Amino acid sequence: MLVSLFYEFVLWILAIFALPKLLYDYFFRNKYKQSMTRRLGFNFPVINKGKRSLIWIHAVSVGETKAVAALAKTIRKQFDNPMIVISSVTETGHAEAKRSIPQADFHVYLPLDLRFIIRPIIKRTAPDLVLLTETDFWYNFLKASNDVGATVAVVNGKISQRSFNRFKKTPYFTKALFALVHKFCVQSKHYHERFKSLGISEDKLEITGNLKFDDEYPRLSHEQHEVWKKQFRITPEDQIVVVGSSHDPEEKLILEQMKVVWNELPQVKLMIVPRHPERFNEVANLLDKENITYLRFSQNNVNIPHAKVILVDAMGLLRKCYQLADLAIVAGSYTPRVGGHNILEPSWYGVPVVYGPHMHSQPELVELMEDYGAGRQLFIDHLGEKLLELLKNPEQRKLMGESGLRMLKDIHGATQKTWEILKPCLKKNNPQKVS
Repeated sequence: MLVSLFYEFVLWILAIFALPKLLYDYFFRNKYKQSMTRRLGFNFPVINKGKRSLIWIHAVSVGETKAVAALAKTIRKQFDNPMIVISSVTETGHAEAKRSIPQADFHVYLPLDLRFIIRPIIKRTAPDLVLLTETDFWYNFLKASNDVGATVAVVNGKISQRSFNRFKKTPYFTKALFALVHKFCVQSKHYHERFKSLGISEDKLEITGNLKFDDEYPRLSHEQHEVWKKQFRITPEDQIVVVGSSHDPEEKLILEQMKVVWNELPQVKLMIVPRHPERFNEVANLLDKENITYLRFSQNNVNIPHAKVILVDAMGLLRKCYQLADLAIVAGSYTPRVGGHNILEPSWYGVPVVYGPHMHSQPELVELMEDYGAGRQLFIDHLGEKLLELLKNPEQRKLMGESGLRMLKDIHGATQKTWEILKPCLKKNNPQKVS
């Protein structure tokens, strides 16, 4: 009881301090237009599961949603007629959920974790199984799920050093929070040890591998490949470097380094794919300020001769862009605020990968890439000269791309391991429905 009161008190304090910025972003920066009212609990769909088992999968944003997509498909295929609810926090995550998990019955925004908002919704919905992807723990959400008899499991579990330190500082709350989770399916031994040191018993912990390794990566046909090259105004002479999932100030840093490349290889085109749509205009303004000729994907009917940059100002195109690349820079790794994104993604298409020094959110991926020689971790000060070396060396790029494909073949299988662990949770209530 004391933990609940303490948590609720802290949430209200944080909400009061966050309110001015939220309102400013809502009215003046056009953010949260789709999600604000829904996260307050308004317009939440009426979910009547009847006699079906309801499985609620929570994935906070884009990366987590992509990671859990294959598992959602496995559940749909191997469990008899489940009702699947996918919840997100961000608008980009919500859009990705609709795109990559269309077989879900409902795509919703997770309501704010205030008792008077979340508890009535969970009570009405009555999930049988709640799956949390990676690290997004919400006490009232989990408590309400336990109260209606749901089994709660973490899938693709991980915990950053920063989160680990926070949990260590609040042992009573940490113990109460993790007591609400019945099973932790974690990515690696590294995360297993972190969760264990936070007091989670060995029988709750399972190492299943990383679900991101099992995501489906559809390939463009030769005809589609040519169509997309035409869409992006790519000629046979062009070499393409894709900057995927970029954040401020990464575009500025990388553009500065690209001057080294363009001095010797003017045929190189930089394709920038910002992580968040609200930054599309911001990146365009930067390119204008730097006096760099560029083409916006949304305006590809406009003829821009000799454009050095292609600004991909649309969501859901990153994997198509990687398939057009000679070399990929996975961003989020040149700013300590982010700590890296999925650096394996370009490897699915045999594309060599470059990433920066700030990979503290994905340390196990860096180790994999280094072990197989599929990617290179480069500091920003030397990025230009190293990109130049790789772009001049097609054999080296080919070798890195082939190493990436071999790596991904070797590490496949986390989805099935996770499903085997979840089966008993489902069999408790519905033994006849699990295959």
